[in-house]
Order: sequence, then structure tokens, then C-alpha cells
Amino acid sequence: MPACLSRLLASAAALGVLLAVLPLAAATRPGIDGVRFEPPRTVRYRCDEGKSLSARYFNSADNQIAILRLDGRPLLFASVLTGSGARYAAGPYQWITKGDEGRLEDLRGGDGAPAPYANCKAVR
Repeated sequence: MPACLSRLLASAAALGVLLAVLPLAAATRPGIDGVRFEPPRTVRYRCDEGKSLSARYFNSADNQIAILRLDGRPLLFASVLTGSGARYAAGPYQWITKGDEGRLEDLRGGDGAPAPYANCKAVR
């Protein structure tokens, strides 16, 4: 068998193995530093003043995070203690949800400041 045909067959075999393994890698659960999450859930919200945002939730038994896109920029929020619903924090922002509703607060505004994203409702 000519050397070029042998190399071609070896390359084709390697490609076949790679294509067989890729779906398995894509099916693994996402994680950060050994913490594994269930497949993420993306929720789009419509808020007052015609504003909208999307949140991508990553949950595990002990850890919950959310990535919110604000003005096209992703921000990573970590869950924090709350009485009911869910509360996530990232820098000066606080994302509070209960059921299909949420609001984003900017804590730099102080008590009584209007939420930049208020009365957000999940789009179904």
C-alpha cells in the first residue's frame, strides 16, 4: 500500500474517532473548578419601559449562578441568602426573582431608588 494512501486512511480513522467522541463531550454537564451544573436554562424577560434582558441559570445541589446580559454585556451573578424566591448578586447589582417575575436593582442608588429593570416577566 502506498505511503500516501496509508496516511490518508490513518487520518480518516482519526477523524472518525474524533467525530464519535465530540457528541459525548458536548453532552457533559457544564462546570467551574469541579462544580458541575445541570444543563443551563435560559429565560428571557420583558420589563417596564420596553426593556428586556435574558438570564441563563446554572444550578447544582449546592450552587446556583446566573449570567444576565445587560446592554449586551454578560454579568455573572451568584445566589445569596433570601427569604423566598431567589436573589443573585454581582457587584452593585441584585437580581431578585420569584416565579416568572424579577427585578434588577442597582444598590448604588440607595433605598427607594427605582430599579433599572422593574416588573420583569418571563416571556413564554
